[in-house]
Order: sequence, then C-alpha cells, then structure tokens
Amino acid sequence: MKLCVTYMYIWVLFLDIKWSKRQRINVTLPPPKRNCQVYGYCVSKKWFCDTALSFLVKVHRDRPAQEARSNAQVDSIYGIARHFGIYSMGVGEATLPPGQIVPVECMDGKLVNVLYIFSDRPDNYRQRPTQKQVDELTKFVGREPQWWVDSSTGSFFE
Repeated sequence: MKLCVTYMYIWVLFLDIKWSKRQRINVTLPPPKRNCQVYGYCVSKKWFCDTALSFLVKVHRDRPAQEARSNAQVDSIYGIARHFGIYSMGVGEATLPPGQIVPVECMDGKLVNVLYIFSDRPDNYRQRPTQKQVDELTKFVGREPQWWVDSSTGSFFE
C-alpha cells in the first residue's frame, strides 16, 4: 500500500512538472476585483450552442445526433475544450465594461455572454493554455480575447 501511494505521489509530481514546463500564454493579470475576472471572448448563445453541438457530434461519432444535442445542452463546453486542449475553459456572463462596444447578439439583457479560457483565480490561472492554443481558438472564434468581470458575486466562488 505504501509503495502504491509513493508511486502515485511521484506520478503526480511528474505530471505537475510536465504541466508547468509548457510555455503558458503571457497575460498580465488585471487589478483585483471583488468578482472573478475571466479571460475570453464575447459570443452569442446561438453561436455557442451550434458550435458545442458540432464539436460533440465529432467527439461522439458513434452516438445519435439527438443524444449529442442533449449532451450539448448538459455539458456544452466539453467538445470545444477537448478539441482545443484547453480544459480551464468555461462559459458565463460578464458585466459590460464602460465604453465597451459588444455585438448585440452577444448580449443577454445587460450582461455579455463569454466563452472564457481561464480566470484570475490562482488554481485556474496556473492552468492557462499555451499561446498556440489561444491563437488557434482566436482564429476559430474570430475575435480577440480580453478580460471580463464575471457577473456572479465573489462569495459564490469562495
């Protein structure tokens, strides 16, 4: 049992070293705010749902389209994250920064729909993707990523 635990500990250390050697995107953290801040793209809900469905159909080729459609509603980010290899990715709503112009289709009332790559939370920031992964996703989305302030309250994450 002790040998097994030691082996697992060494394996975790190896993965941590391997993970940390990857050349992460060099992005300066914004000044801290009460709410979580996320780095990503404003997207429309329709674009996101269509994209999530298309990626899940590719990931689960052996399953019927109806099942992929229901999976896209339940775990919409899985196929996209798997395709680009960015597992810190998520979706959420952010407040519109003052003076920022965002396409109307990306708005949901007074909030912006955001496909984010990582957040300013220490555990998530350490797992940020490589520059190459961000460049590929940026080309796919057709917009540049930026920092957004999550609309959820800070206490929700703590």
